[in-house]
Amino acid sequence: MGTDSGGIIERGPGIERGNGMAIWRQVASRLEREIRAGEIGPGERLPTEKLLSERFGVNRHTVRQAMARLGQLGLIRIEQGRGMFVADNMLDYALGPRTRFTENLQTKQKTALRELISAERVKAPAEIARALGLPLGAELWQLETLNRADGKRISVSQHYFPAERFPNMPELFRRHGTITAALAAGGVADYRRRSTRVSARLLNAAEARLLQLPRSRATLQSETVNIDPQGRPIEFVRAAFAADHVVLSIEHTD
Repeated sequence: MGTDSGGIIERGPGIERGNGMAIWRQVASRLEREIRAGEIGPGERLPTEKLLSERFGVNRHTVRQAMARLGQLGLIRIEQGRGMFVADNMLDYALGPRTRFTENLQTKQKTALRELISAERVKAPAEIARALGLPLGAELWQLETLNRADGKRISVSQHYFPAERFPNMPELFRRHGTITAALAAGGVADYRRRSTRVSARLLNAAEARLLQLPRSRATLQSETVNIDPQGRPIEFVRAAFAADHVVLSIEHTD
């Protein structure tokens, strides 16, 4: 193996030192490609930290960083005392300008179901008020839903709508069964995403209970603002996806 001195790039099995990309990211990227290509199958146990360290010529701390990243992406699960496993039956959920929950799953030949957990009228906190262009404390409808794909619990989401514009949103959702249909019945026949932010964190107690997962499991959280054809914000959504079951793909448009 070479060195970084004299402009020489030190090379190891599948990684390059001195190319400007962190070593742990290179390890994570290589394993991610192998998992997505099916070279390591769903449910299959991954090699130990020691074996991965030897394979890539790196220390165990680097391997842990790489595996933590794969866990955040929902590609693997780490079970204390048992090891690391490729996640089973991952759903590739696309986030794009015109993402619709039911249509998104239908393209994957999945049956979608949104179950209304609660509906309540709340005062807009600062973050959501800004996102919706409303004054602090404005009245909102908050709808919490549990979302399934072929019966599997994949996410919990909170949907916030301006109550003045959509005074009957809970009833519209109960009647029509989807957010898109409820918005159409409320006078918004079309809408698109203005922005989406994705982050990783642990499940909170309520999410863990609804998703039937331990609180130690990771969730991929998305925060989305949807707008009508005139560009007016109509919905703020905060969704927690079960990282054991879902991979989020960001769609780009020109």
